[in-house]
Amino acid sequence: IMKEEKDEYGFDWPPNFDKDQHWRYTHKRKLTDLQLVAEWDALNGVYKRSETLKKLVRKGIPRQYRVDVWLSISSAGKNMMENKGLFNELATRSSDKNTNSDIKDTSGECVLDIIKRDLSRTFPENPSFKEPVMLNNMQDILAAFCLHRPDIGYCQGLNFIVGALLVATQRKDGELVPEECFWLLVALVEILPDYHSNKMTCLNNDCLVLNDLVRKTVPQTHANVTLFGLPLQMFVTKWFVCLFVDVLPFHTLLHVWDTLFYEGNKILFRVAVYQFILHKRELKKLNDPSGLAMFFRDLFWDGKAWDNFEYMRKVFKKTKKMKRKYIEHKRMTRANETEV
Repeated sequence: IMKEEKDEYGFDWPPNFDKDQHWRYTHKRKLTDLQLVAEWDALNGVYKRSETLKKLVRKGIPRQYRVDVWLSISSAGKNMMENKGLFNELATRSSDKNTNSDIKDTSGECVLDIIKRDLSRTFPENPSFKEPVMLNNMQDILAAFCLHRPDIGYCQGLNFIVGALLVATQRKDGELVPEECFWLLVALVEILPDYHSNKMTCLNNDCLVLNDLVRKTVPQTHANVTLFGLPLQMFVTKWFVCLFVDVLPFHTLLHVWDTLFYEGNKILFRVAVYQFILHKRELKKLNDPSGLAMFFRDLFWDGKAWDNFEYMRKVFKKTKKMKRKYIEHKRMTRANETEV
């Protein structure tokens, strides 16, 4: 068994990931990263949307370029430039007792109290999330977001997204850049349908759309999952709310987010459907509801998505028919059915 217990971001390796697998994967990562860095170097820091850039993003953004590219290809960089100082102003306001006591959720509880409670539940296995500086930055970003988007406020799941953003944008010397994370969070929420509002109407609709896509793409797998009368939504809601945090290995998650920032929320459907394609054999063997629940709970540890390059290549190959217009049509059809 490999000696390293954590990956480069401080997250646990799966228990079944042996040393030989680790060596092969690390060797491939190094070779692929060298090639990718050369291709990204050739862009000279200019990330204008094009078919070439789209193909590069799908291959994966090297770690040293990721933050700059995310800021550039989303609304985050532009918003940050046009609203200098706004994040610090909101974070300061949110720490004021008179302000934060007025921010309440639908039950009347102070949102800041809910955020503080959720901080300790965010990536407890990662040493970085035991550090006060990390937790303080998370609190500032989430509280500032509540003030910036009072129509959304705080929704459980945002804490995992913010935690992942802080890790992804952390500098080599360990410096955290909360302002960038704040604007990337704002950009991500803009990319998504209305997943994090109180009503979550769009979230429920998209879960139904995913149900339709899985049933059409892998009908036998869909039948296996729904055999026990449990709706697909029970297992996949977390995928959409947390954007696959705690479902995919962290480096694979970041590769998914590369494409999410560039291509929009259709990526969530393509990754979700591929999860069912990838695990159809395991799902076929399950014969009771508790086994099904455990399977989805432990999906993170099965090791099938650890080669992020191969994983994303197959996501696009196996779901190539799922274009934006096709998914929007499915959404509209499902929304109309719900209204009726």
